Amino acid sequence: MHTPPRLSIRDALWPVIVGLLLAVSPVLRHGDLFAQTKPRASKVCLDCHTGQDSIMAATDHRLPAAEGPAARIACTDCHAGDQRHWEEDPKQYPMTDPAKLNAGSEARVCASCHQNAHQQNALERNVHAANDVNCSACHSVHRSTHPALLRQAESGLCYGCHGDVAGQFAKPYRHPVNDQILKCSDCHMTLDQTRRPLSRNGTNVCTKCHAEFEGPFPFEHQATVDYSTEEGGCISCHEPHGSSLPRMLNQPYEPPNFQLCTQCHSVPGHNLNPMHGTQWAGVPCNECHTDIHGSYVSHLFLSESLQSRGCFNAGCHQF
Repeated sequence: MHTPPRLSIRDALWPVIVGLLLAVSPVLRHGDLFAQTKPRASKVCLDCHTGQDSIMAATDHRLPAAEGPAARIACTDCHAGDQRHWEEDPKQYPMTDPAKLNAGSEARVCASCHQNAHQQNALERNVHAANDVNCSACHSVHRSTHPALLRQAESGLCYGCHGDVAGQFAKPYRHPVNDQILKCSDCHMTLDQTRRPLSRNGTNVCTKCHAEFEGPFPFEHQATVDYSTEEGGCISCHEPHGSSLPRMLNQPYEPPNFQLCTQCHSVPGHNLNPMHGTQWAGVPCNECHTDIHGSYVSHLFLSESLQSRGCFNAGCHQF
């Protein structure tokens, strides 16, 4: 009996391979596979978008002379698509316009090159992104000569949306933003750190400048160590932008009501005992409680100078 020859694996698979090649050949001819790649092109873009290279020449996104994989930047890095846009029909095969994307999508486009804490935060929990304010709302990619590609210099850029804050900086006691000594980003970029491990998130932004209040102190005032930006921390007592009260306080601490302190502390008889009702009547709280941000010596944040005034006699305060 004649035994047919045994087929090798290669011979058995060859018809399948040929069939697959024939099936995808129209795809190969029409370049559809190339649509899945990411071409790096700029010069061909300028055939239609004339003058864009000149507009961008003074920006950090200026186009290099080289093109291809070695180029520092290319139009198609931001404007994703495929070569059918310029080879066939630009309307049928449009390139991506990042400025028209939602906040998260545009942030991911920018993150392909910009991988810093601010960019990462925009992908994670930034308040602008949460309200669908995308990168292009603040940054002008093609035209800005600002180092951060801002549409205009701070603080005017921020006031465009945060008009209420502009009024706060007009108050008599304020951070010197309008004086060009501070910028909005000096504080808010620090708050915008990524939540990833080893980031600076969780630090008190105020102590960047006010280091003398940072501590750590053996006796802490709890209000100052709550670093939440929504409640607690420094803004328990201080307005962050500007105030009509000295030290940018959000309430007065003088008599008769001592509103600043009594919002947290209710001490019955504090100003009604024989001493406080006479000699110390109407004295502001910080006349005695001097180390109110934290103390090295007193759990009541009292001044050592009060010892000579009899405040620490028997029956009175313990220093």
